[in-house]
Amino acid sequence: MTLRSLGAVVEAPLHRGLWVALATVALLSACAHSPTEQVKRPWFSATSTNQWNEVANDLIARNAVGQGGALRTLAYLNLAIHNAIAQSDKEKQSSDGAVAGAAASVLSQLFAKDEAAINARLQREIQAIGSGQRAAFQAGVDLGRKVGDQVMAQARTDRVAAAWTGTVPVGEGKWASLVNPPAPPLAPALGNARTFYMKAGDEFRAPPPPAWGSAAFQVQIVEVRTIADSRTNEQIRIAQYWEDLTGSFAAGAWNVRARNAMAAKGVDEAATARALAMMHMAGFDALVACHDSKYTYWVPRPAQADPKITLAVGVPNHPSYPANHACISGAMGRVLDAQVPDSNGMFEKMGKEAGASRLYGGIHYRMDLDAGDEIAHKVAARVLQTGPAKGQPYTPAGR
Repeated sequence: MTLRSLGAVVEAPLHRGLWVALATVALLSACAHSPTEQVKRPWFSATSTNQWNEVANDLIARNAVGQGGALRTLAYLNLAIHNAIAQSDKEKQSSDGAVAGAAASVLSQLFAKDEAAINARLQREIQAIGSGQRAAFQAGVDLGRKVGDQVMAQARTDRVAAAWTGTVPVGEGKWASLVNPPAPPLAPALGNARTFYMKAGDEFRAPPPPAWGSAAFQVQIVEVRTIADSRTNEQIRIAQYWEDLTGSFAAGAWNVRARNAMAAKGVDEAATARALAMMHMAGFDALVACHDSKYTYWVPRPAQADPKITLAVGVPNHPSYPANHACISGAMGRVLDAQVPDSNGMFEKMGKEAGASRLYGGIHYRMDLDAGDEIAHKVAARVLQTGPAKGQPYTPAGR
């Protein structure tokens, strides 16, 4: 499966806006330091990890790989970067070079048509290094490329491209495509992809929703209709803020938020790389778990249950329960909170608002948000319990 086809996997859970509380810092006088002296700058983020993540976000945007493709790209990229830093420390090699080599390896394989441009950028970086440091940097690059190749060997067997052999159920209370003309469901086999932390996609499967036609299900429909009929400007803005259908998509928005937040707190490069890897792998696992549940229950969207429900955003072409927004952003926000000092739960709150945005938009029930948030909680807890430990490489644990 290409990144472009994978990109259609998931509804757009975020907006590109940078909603990060930046720390207030005191600028130090330049005259007090020599030109080569390293000054601690909490806002400073010009590291190899940050720069290659920016390259990745640009590639994601220019290739329009979509939500799922963006999430997968940044998960494997930052896993390779983290592993490269860990390995370079063990072998006393240049970690900057290792990051660059690992990133170039992963990105050139994920974006094959851009391979020449990616490698040219890497060569410019190598040549810009002073001649006295270039050999050490190149050795780090060579090590990083090996690590990147190892990670991509895992990526090629993650089953995101596996064919779906099932059939779409028909009948009352079952999902049907609302796009015109109707189209096959998006990524029905994704729940079988290999995960990074869960044993398999069904490990955290959501409980069965209320039965179609029951009083409990009717309560869900009525709430969506009530909100749609009295939708406020604030609710519309929240719904549209988190949609994020362009650029580097949901994963890219979280990537930028995370990097800005950690730079503002003075988190070093190795810890930043580890946090980015954990956050993006958590998001990917949450996506897989969410799709396992979606295609187990085939719950119809609110506008299918009540055609009079008006929408503030577009309807993704897959079943309603649970909400991808709640699953993915909920997991990533919780993991990020644990990596950013004194975040006070801000990112978890952001993840929950991303989920709520879909109720405001008229395309999800509250039960979708609740089930998604429970998946997010379980995935994040597993990630934070498992690691990787600082300075240790990580291998995907899923079957």
